[in-house]
Amino acid sequence: MTSNEFSREQELNTLCQSEALTHVLFSVDYLKGLVFAVASAPEIPMPETWLPWIFRQHGQLPDTATADKLTDLLMAMLQHQLRLMRDERITLNKTYSAPQDAHFIESNELPLSRWCSGVLAGHSQLEEVWNNAWQKMQNNSPQHMILAAKNLTHCLTMFSTFADLPLAYQQAQQRSNEEQFVNLLPTVFLSLEPALKTYVGLSGQLVEYLPNQFESFSQSVGNVKP
Repeated sequence: MTSNEFSREQELNTLCQSEALTHVLFSVDYLKGLVFAVASAPEIPMPETWLPWIFRQHGQLPDTATADKLTDLLMAMLQHQLRLMRDERITLNKTYSAPQDAHFIESNELPLSRWCSGVLAGHSQLEEVWNNAWQKMQNNSPQHMILAAKNLTHCLTMFSTFADLPLAYQQAQQRSNEEQFVNLLPTVFLSLEPALKTYVGLSGQLVEYLPNQFESFSQSVGNVKP
């Protein structure tokens, strides 16, 4: 296992794929993307805010012990992700790939698409947090807004593309450039990891305009055991 991998991932997989939870929760890949989005937020929400987002609908866990174990695992994953961000080790998990026929694979069947869907869902839930930080940047450093907006748009476009590749392919067909889309997809995929770093970097830039966020971030990471 590499240092970038979550040490308890198999434990999380086993729990989430159990008979009691498999139909209650979103997929593990989706949850990992969601946690990435939460960790990347300019203001990290409290667990009671974001933990309900893991359910497909109005899900209910079977018992307190299961709920406690799941919460412990997800919080450990969040802290792991925060540590990676602190150490500037933002990478795309090697299990996430875009095979040659990815644009024919339904989004719920492609691990990469499930992960990107989780990121987008988390970002959507945290839109108010981003907008708050965005407004403070605009008030204090409006000269940085154009590039920041361009970077965020690029990142969200990348996440959206890989969250639903069949839809992106259909849109390319409507523009009559589906052949170009297929040919460029491997190259575009290589740009996904840099987009993650840009996304996290943009959040870090926004944090500078929020009071006491560095201290909160440091405390969250400081609670993580190596």
